Amino acid sequence: MPRTMSAVEYQELGKKYYKQKEYQKAVDAFTEGIESMSIPSVGMLNNRAASFEKLEDYKMAVKDGRDMIKIDKKDVRGYLRTGNILQKMEKSQVAIEIYKYGLKNVPVTDENFKLLQSMHDKLTRQLSPPKAIDPFAVLPIELVEMIISYLTFRNMVTCLRVSMQWKRFLISRVSLWTHLDLSHARRQVSVAFVRDCIRRSQFKIKTATIHRFTNSDVLRSLATTCKSLSTLDFLSGSIAGDSLCEVAMCATQLKRLTLAPHIEISLDAVTQVLRHRPTLSHAEFFSINSTGIRADWRVDLPNLQTLTLTASTSCSNPSSINLNLPSLYARAPNLAHLKLNSWQTSPHSGLLEEQDFTPLPSLTSLALTRFTLSTFPRLPPSLHTLILSSDNCVNFTTLSPLSARNDQNALDAHLPLLRDLEISCVAGIGAGLFEKLLLEDGNSGGVEEGERGGSKLMRLSLANADIPDAVTLFALLSNPRLAALSILDLTAGPVDDEAVAALITLFPNLTHLNLAKTRVTGVSVKALVKNLGKPGLKWLGVDYCMGITSEDAVRLARGRGVEPKTNTSKFKVIRSIISA
Repeated sequence: MPRTMSAVEYQELGKKYYKQKEYQKAVDAFTEGIESMSIPSVGMLNNRAASFEKLEDYKMAVKDGRDMIKIDKKDVRGYLRTGNILQKMEKSQVAIEIYKYGLKNVPVTDENFKLLQSMHDKLTRQLSPPKAIDPFAVLPIELVEMIISYLTFRNMVTCLRVSMQWKRFLISRVSLWTHLDLSHARRQVSVAFVRDCIRRSQFKIKTATIHRFTNSDVLRSLATTCKSLSTLDFLSGSIAGDSLCEVAMCATQLKRLTLAPHIEISLDAVTQVLRHRPTLSHAEFFSINSTGIRADWRVDLPNLQTLTLTASTSCSNPSSINLNLPSLYARAPNLAHLKLNSWQTSPHSGLLEEQDFTPLPSLTSLALTRFTLSTFPRLPPSLHTLILSSDNCVNFTTLSPLSARNDQNALDAHLPLLRDLEISCVAGIGAGLFEKLLLEDGNSGGVEEGERGGSKLMRLSLANADIPDAVTLFALLSNPRLAALSILDLTAGPVDDEAVAALITLFPNLTHLNLAKTRVTGVSVKALVKNLGKPGLKWLGVDYCMGITSEDAVRLARGRGVEPKTNTSKFKVIRSIISA
C-alpha cells in the first residue's frame, strides 16, 4: 500500500505517539518515515532508538545507534544513545569504547562534547578498582623513581603530601631535586622551601628556573653551594643588577642565563655579568634600560655562542644607548646566535660598523627585529637563519648610503647555507636585491667547494613587506633556491586567486602557508587543499581574508586534513600565527 505521508509527517506522528507512551506505535511511525527516505536521518534513527529503548528492545536500539554513527561520525547523538543503551545491557566496557571513538570524531566545539566527555569519565571511574594500590608497594624503587621524574616539579612537590612513605622516599632521592623548577608556582615561593630543595639535592642543583621568588641571599647561597649549577632562568621577580652580578660571580660553572621580558636590567649590569662570568655560552636579556651609556665589553668571551639583547619598552630614548657592537664582536668571535631587538643605533656610534656582522665567522642565526637599519647589513656566509623586521617600514632603496651600497652589500652577503629567511615590514626588496642575496653562484668565501651552489630554503616570510604587485612578488619567489620551501608567509602581500595558482606550481612541498590579509577567496582555499592536501599541506592561514564569504572551503580543508585558521566577520574569531 503506498504511503500517504512524508518522512517529516511520520516523524511528527511518531513523536506524538511517544509522548502518549504508545511506544510500539511510535516505532511503527518512525519505521515508515525511515523507509520513505533514501538515506535515514540521524534524528529519525535517534527517535526510533529511544522508542526501542522504552520497549526494552535494546538489541534493535543499539543497531539504530550504530547506524547513526555510520551516517555521521561527527554527530554526538549516536555515541550518547549507543553508549547509554550498552550500559543498560551491562556491556560497560563496550560502552567506554564507543565513548572513546566519539571523543576522537566529535568536534570539541559541539555543545554536547563535554557531556560525552563526562559520560566517558564517569563510566571509567565506575570500572576502576574500588581500592587504589600504592605503586611504592608493588613496583621496584628504580621504576618508581623513573615514573616520578616524568612529573613536573610542582606535581612532584604535591606528591610530598600523599603520605609519609611518599614524602620520605621523595626527599631521599637526590636525583629528583637537581632541577629546581618554580615556573608553575601560583603564589610567592617561601625562602624555607627553596632552602629545603637545596638541601634535598645535597647541593647538587644543576638547573634553576626562578619564578615568584626574590630573595637575593638565598639565590647567592644557591650559586655558591651548588657547584654544578649551569643554568639560571629568571621568569619573574625583581633582581637588582648588583645582586645578579654577585650570583653570576658565585656560579662558577654557569653556562646559561636568561632574564624574562619584564625583568629590567641596565646595560652596565649586562656587561658586568658577562665580564664576571666568561663561562657563559647562552645569555638572553629581554628588557635592557639605560641612557647615555656606551657598553664596555672589557673581557674576552670565547665561550659565548647565543646572545639576545632587547631594549626595554620603558626606555625613553633607545638611540642614546651605544651597544658598541664592533667591540662585542671582537670579544665574542664565536657567537652563533645573535638577536638584537628594539634598538635604534646611535648616529654617532659608527653606524655602518654596527651593521657589519662579517667579523662573526661562526654566526648561524641573526635576528634584527625593530632594529634601525641605515643600509642593507653586511652578513657572513655562515648564516642559516636571517630575520630582518621593523615596526616602521624600512625601505632598502632609500636608506643611506645610496641603494648602490645596498646592492653591493647584498652581493657580498652571499648566503649559501641559508635555510630560513624572514624579511618583514620592509620595502625596496626588489628582485635584483633578492637575487643577489640568494645568489646561487659567485663569492662564497669561507664555504666548502661542494656548497657553492647554495642550500635550499625551507622557510620564507615576507609578512607585511611592502611589495607593490604580484609581478614583483613572483619575481622574488621564482628564485631556484626557494623550490623546496615548506613554510611560506605572505601576510598582507599582493596575492589573489590567480597568484595562488602560481604558488601551487612553484611550491609543491608546502606544509604551512599564511595568506592572511590577502585578496584570496574560497576558490583559492579549495585549490590549495585539492593540490597540496594530504599528506602535504597541514596549516593554512587565511585570517582577515574578506574574500572568503562561505564556510564550505573551510570545511573542505578540515576534511582533507588541513587546519585552516580564519578570522573574518562571518566566522568564529581565532587569532593565529605561523610557527616553524
